[in-house]
Amino acid sequence: MRNKKNFTILGIGAINTIASLVAVGNLSKRVPINIFKEVAKDKMCSKNLLLILPAVVLVMCISQVIYRLKTMDKTVTKGKRIEDALFTFITGILLVINWSLIHIGYNYTISPVVNSQLPIAYFITAIIGVAMVTIYSAYPINKFGSIIGLRTKETLADEEVWRIANRFNAFTGFVASLIVIGLSVYFALVGFNIGYLVVGLIFAAALTFYVPVVYAKHVAKRKAERVIE
Repeated sequence: MRNKKNFTILGIGAINTIASLVAVGNLSKRVPINIFKEVAKDKMCSKNLLLILPAVVLVMCISQVIYRLKTMDKTVTKGKRIEDALFTFITGILLVINWSLIHIGYNYTISPVVNSQLPIAYFITAIIGVAMVTIYSAYPINKFGSIIGLRTKETLADEEVWRIANRFNAFTGFVASLIVIGLSVYFALVGFNIGYLVVGLIFAAALTFYVPVVYAKHVAKRKAERVIE
């Protein structure tokens, strides 16, 4: 599990670097760097400067893996690793800014007179998605009874149920995070839609809260039946 996450982190850094190189290569020589305002000629920069962020993201990913390899042994993973979560959160925010600037650059390249600003809804949902990924990535390693975790009557009564239910909640939370991030991408490319936002948040909330609670009850019931037998 640990090695799989390390490869995933490195993969994200590598794929983002390659994709950014390809994307930036198709932009105008100079692009706007403002995010929430209309295109302004006094806020332009060389498109090559946009490659700084993917380079920083790659360094962050490599640093996070090195940190995990040095500190996250079997005895450490039983507790929370705030530093690892912080790496994930910062990297996620940098990815949001990275692709926001590339998106604005594409809009400007296609039509310099078109408004290239991003809707605020994109940033809000994107940051919420990044925060969710950060929080739920810690669920499988949080110690029994931790404040951050699936705290129900069933999970708090049994450490095995806690461990199984929190691993499941980490998965459902990750899927919910993808839904929220998908909404942010839609808002950036198409525009804000209240209907999609409501439906997406309902699905995300169900995966985050309702489904894991039902699953925890199921796990506790199955364990009780095994004990009786």
